Amino acid sequence: MELPQVTDPRSPAYTPGVRRLPNIKPLTSIRFFAALYVTVYHLVRPFSLWGRLEPAASAGYIGVSFFFLLSGFILTYSHANEYEAGRSNPPKFWIARLARIYPVYLASMLFAAYVNRYQFHNKVHLLAYAADLLLVQSWSIRMAPFFNVPAWSLSCEAFFYLVFPFLLLRLRPSSAKRCLGAMAVWWMLALAAPLICVKLFPAAAWSEHASAVRAGGEWVYRVRRLPILALPQFLAGISLGWFYLRYRPSARTASLLVWTGLAALFAILFWADKFPLVMLHNGLLIPLFSMIILGLGEPSFLSRILSNSVLVLLGEASFALYLIHFLFNDFSKQDFGANDSFAALGWKLAIVIPVSVLLHLFVERPGRKVILGWWSRRHPAQLKMSNS
Repeated sequence: MELPQVTDPRSPAYTPGVRRLPNIKPLTSIRFFAALYVTVYHLVRPFSLWGRLEPAASAGYIGVSFFFLLSGFILTYSHANEYEAGRSNPPKFWIARLARIYPVYLASMLFAAYVNRYQFHNKVHLLAYAADLLLVQSWSIRMAPFFNVPAWSLSCEAFFYLVFPFLLLRLRPSSAKRCLGAMAVWWMLALAAPLICVKLFPAAAWSEHASAVRAGGEWVYRVRRLPILALPQFLAGISLGWFYLRYRPSARTASLLVWTGLAALFAILFWADKFPLVMLHNGLLIPLFSMIILGLGEPSFLSRILSNSVLVLLGEASFALYLIHFLFNDFSKQDFGANDSFAALGWKLAIVIPVSVLLHLFVERPGRKVILGWWSRRHPAQLKMSNS
């Protein structure tokens, strides 16, 4: 069965002579809803404004866990043929990843410098800004909370990109059973540190502001930010990608997976306050996310809806939305006295969503072309620009 097509900037380069698989439209579109969930989570406070939906509203951070898993899946899907053909090239991969994320990231950091312009008198803040620019801020709990706070996850992604070329073939499964077993192992590893936190530091493990909790708060904050502890979520995505490539579900099974996964996800989110935050944050929902991703990989009623060109564009712009929404919220409050009410949410979204699309079209895409063009001129035999 033929996969749906889309221009997906997650795979901006290809290796000549290696069959490139078509991209999956629904998985592009779904990124927008995950980013929107994180955005709303940050823009409406207190969560009690949501009434009975408060538990779900206060769990918006799970969107990052979904992105980690999806990242491993998409990279595996996009590069497995290349690596199995013996055509892997880590420098080419890394420059393609840099071209994908850094133009918009740099634009967001320039905006962050303006929004936080009064903090630069402090040496710690100068170091934090440098760490942000180098995408290493999440390795230090003193660096991660400054400037563009949600960008801590980009620091994790940078680490994932660094190790991906060395892990992809090593995680290639020999059977469906072994592949599912590997995913179970990554899930357990993702939850190991959170479970220790729940046992040793229960107050901090349940708190959104863990670093402010005296007993074990800093340890819990580290668990929620350290790239090495987020890695199992990415590795689960790699195994999921291999499973999809080797043992794709039928259309009927895929439909069952996606609807079951969504129903279970919504049920858990409705009672999200019954689960320790550190566990939800660090991969508790990996099985449900995996069901949704696998299910959306096959044609269905839902996947056809998510293949709408407008949703695909919003999905492609979701990276920019993720990077700018928090900064814009700080900017609107600092410079214009805005608040975090529902009324403010409406006009904030009416600004940040179109701006994210503009950033995607006029910063991300051109920036990617410039970086990849520079690389292709230096290494003409290694990197060719995609015609899509």
